[in-house]
Amino acid sequence: MSSASKKKVCQYSEEYLKLGFIPAVHDERSPFCLLCQQCLTNESMKPGRLEAHLKAKHSAYVNSDLNYFKSLKDKFEKRSTIKSLFTAQTVTVSRTLEASYEISLLIAKSGKNHTIGEDLIKPSISAFLKTVLEKDDKDVKAMPLSNNTVRRRIDEMSEDIETQLVEKLKSRKFSVQMDESTVRDSEALLLTYVRYIDKGEFAEEMLFCKSLETTTTATDIYNKLKHYLDVNNIPMENITSCAADGAPVMMGKKNGCLKLMKDENPEMLLVHCVIHRENLVSKNISPVLNEVLKSVIKSINAIKANAKCGRLFKQFCEDNNADHVRLLLHTEVRWLSKGNCLKRFMELFDELSDFLSDKPEMKHLLTVDGKAFVSYLADIFEKLNVLNKQLQGTNKTLVDAKAKIFGFISFIELCQKHISDKNFDQFHWLKKCEPTDAAVLVIVDHLKILASDLKERFSDLKQIDFPTWVMQPVLVDLSDVSMQYQEELSEIQNDESVKTLFNIKGAMAWLCDETETKYPNSTSFARKLLLPFPSSYLAECGFSAVNDLLLKKRNRMDITKRGDLRLKLTKLVPNIKSLCSRHEAQGSH
Repeated sequence: MSSASKKKVCQYSEEYLKLGFIPAVHDERSPFCLLCQQCLTNESMKPGRLEAHLKAKHSAYVNSDLNYFKSLKDKFEKRSTIKSLFTAQTVTVSRTLEASYEISLLIAKSGKNHTIGEDLIKPSISAFLKTVLEKDDKDVKAMPLSNNTVRRRIDEMSEDIETQLVEKLKSRKFSVQMDESTVRDSEALLLTYVRYIDKGEFAEEMLFCKSLETTTTATDIYNKLKHYLDVNNIPMENITSCAADGAPVMMGKKNGCLKLMKDENPEMLLVHCVIHRENLVSKNISPVLNEVLKSVIKSINAIKANAKCGRLFKQFCEDNNADHVRLLLHTEVRWLSKGNCLKRFMELFDELSDFLSDKPEMKHLLTVDGKAFVSYLADIFEKLNVLNKQLQGTNKTLVDAKAKIFGFISFIELCQKHISDKNFDQFHWLKKCEPTDAAVLVIVDHLKILASDLKERFSDLKQIDFPTWVMQPVLVDLSDVSMQYQEELSEIQNDESVKTLFNIKGAMAWLCDETETKYPNSTSFARKLLLPFPSSYLAECGFSAVNDLLLKKRNRMDITKRGDLRLKLTKLVPNIKSLCSRHEAQGSH
């Protein structure tokens, strides 16, 4: 065996740091001097030779403290290398790409033009970095936020969210609401929303917004929905209910879209939008009250139709220290406008009686009965507006709608008795008047008409049986419960964890996974009652978002093909990191 193979290899020791040496980066068997950054051979890996190097080359540091050499070691390890520079640059570019997606998402949520990224957001971030943090803005300038880039980002995130939604709907029950409307350039759109249960709560998402190219018949609408479900492999049987307004193409008993859906899925519940029905009831007023309403509208138009008259009335109100200086217009399209218009009219009634004293329509309203009628209309339409607002909103159920509507009917029936006895305490404006017996009869008759019309229009809702145990399973008397649910409900009433859920969440506890796992039969029945939409409120909100997006400068945007609408309305979160991984990050041009 040769002498070279027997040669001993010296190992590095932590003791050598006090002499200014660490193991070399490329070869741990070689000592590396921190002072001159010279790499010695392995033969020098001995205390005597390392000390000799220190005394010969760096005599000024012979008695240096160990902490000094530790600091040199730390600086050396943190030094910039070619590899670290490339790694840092890659991380920066990757984060810049992710920021580009996040900002594009914010742009879509706000409904702003895509050019706002380059025109406002990037300059704003640069100004903040320079002014407040005193940092360079080169990374901001490199961030891609051009008009086309933002559009692509939005479309990609929209597709990702749609994919998430479709995957959820393939395997779970959901309810639908849909509405058809016409937007700019006479374009007919069909907008559809879904509600499903996710993580113990309701999730409400826009399913699609499609254009109806030619006709808008029930068959056209049904085919759009059916085609979307088929393409995405979503079973029609997963739909538990569908809500729509009262248009014949939707609710027609023989050929309506919902009828076509029910023919294919007989278990589906059909729901006529409760908000539309409530609005139809509010239009049902007697000829006498209708004449009063027309006089109010004519009086308002006498001022609003003339710019000079409007300015004079504003000045007149300011001189009289009125709470308001402008009247509100009434339009049939805005369902709450009638109540708001009448309320403002009564708030400015004294000013109007002086300002329009020579107008015949105002003279009609200044009579004893005339003022009583307009006061009553302001009160009753304000109450109808309150009911309308209570029926609006997210996560509303048929149970909620039934409680509000039939509670209002009971209140109206009580009011009939009170007003017949000339007790007007529940009517803010009417109690300030002294209506004649004839006026009281007109008012009571109108209340009877309201109650009767509400009962007739909501008779189907009245017939739906909502068992008490669905809302209060912990308190219900089990002897009043159907036998098929008694066993599970008796367990629920003795299950402390589930009882806690119902105490916190109420009936929404039926949506929790724990409840479904432990009590599947009761949960399935309860969810079938809770899942349906009571109205087409979300679809109406969707069309409001469409109008907001189709601004004058964006009126050529195809709202059905771009991702802006979905991102503006969705509560789902796009998988931005996954989307970033598909791209090679590039700087802004």
